[in-house]
Amino acid sequence: MSSDMHFERAKTVSMGVDFTKLTPPTREELNKVSAVKSSGPLGISVVNNKNGRRVKLTNALFEFLGNPKRLKFIRDGEYLILGENLPHCTESVAFSKGKGTTIIYDVQFVWYVTEQFNLDYSERTSYSFHDVEVGTQEHEGDVITYAKIKMN
Repeated sequence: MSSDMHFERAKTVSMGVDFTKLTPPTREELNKVSAVKSSGPLGISVVNNKNGRRVKLTNALFEFLGNPKRLKFIRDGEYLILGENLPHCTESVAFSKGKGTTIIYDVQFVWYVTEQFNLDYSERTSYSFHDVEVGTQEHEGDVITYAKIKMN
């Protein structure tokens, strides 16, 4: 199945994102450091097991984002928003490409996602999220491509 077919099935954001009202994580929040087998074409998994902590994105989602060199992120209520050039975001994360997935090993990012979305690993080792809206919109003269992932 081609990537284009994955995007046709994805929800398109009709209301967009008001980037002017979002606040990126602070360095203090990021410093609180105390396996995607996707059932859908777009999604992420947050993994915390004996082999380490990581966030995995399906390759279809990564391709929709334009195969960026780094990913920026921001929280919008119950959503995690990812993109390469999100306005007002200074923090970004690096990643590795795996077979069928893009893997973020950045411990601070994984802990940020875990804490912000209250992911409890006491009885499980991973969470998968497939309620993903993708879109592009213009913001201050730039075209922003982003994924908005519902995290509960």
